[in-house]
Amino acid sequence: MADYKITQKDLVDILQKTAVALKQHIEELRDLDAALGDGDLGVTIELGANAMLAYLASQNETDTGRMLSRMGMDINKVNPSTFGTLLATAFMGAGKAVPDQSELTPDDFLAMANGAVEAIKKRGKAEVGDKTMLDALVPAVEAYKTEFTRDNDIARALKRAIEASHKGMEATASMKAKFGRVSWRPDGGVGLKDGGAAAMYFLVSAFTSNLIEILEKR
Repeated sequence: MADYKITQKDLVDILQKTAVALKQHIEELRDLDAALGDGDLGVTIELGANAMLAYLASQNETDTGRMLSRMGMDINKVNPSTFGTLLATAFMGAGKAVPDQSELTPDDFLAMANGAVEAIKKRGKAEVGDKTMLDALVPAVEAYKTEFTRDNDIARALKRAIEASHKGMEATASMKAKFGRVSWRPDGGVGLKDGGAAAMYFLVSAFTSNLIEILEKR
């Protein structure tokens, strides 16, 4: 596993598998969202995943950053919901972080993740602790950075990222929401996991697991 570089072909494969994996959680996410909001998160995820698959099946970009950005734009076209817009924004932020790239290194993945986080924060105005998708994404990014810096083992760092994302998602159950319909409730949704954080965990887990699988074949 000495070759850490991921080609654009690899990335397309990872993203396609991630989209398929997300669709397996549609009902669960619908139920989570229904308990807290209006229950449209399952539909949002289905539309977003389908947009990813449709774009990836026909795209011919040689620039990975542009590919990610344009995929985000396609997600945005079919997703008028808040989560859909922020998911699209995340991919566009990730793409802007790796311009003119045809291969990705461990540092590029960190840049993409940071780009996604900053784009979400700028668009959504939320921070960690506000009971949003950031609570599952930011811990993953921080764990990846810390672990990879420590021993340069990308597979271990990616596995730690999945663990941290899961822990962050679970932690949202004790948080009071500051955004969305659930924030109107007196309890702010305390006692229930955030659907957006769950969706982000499923995305992080699927993307990262498929990335590990490719790296471990090297």
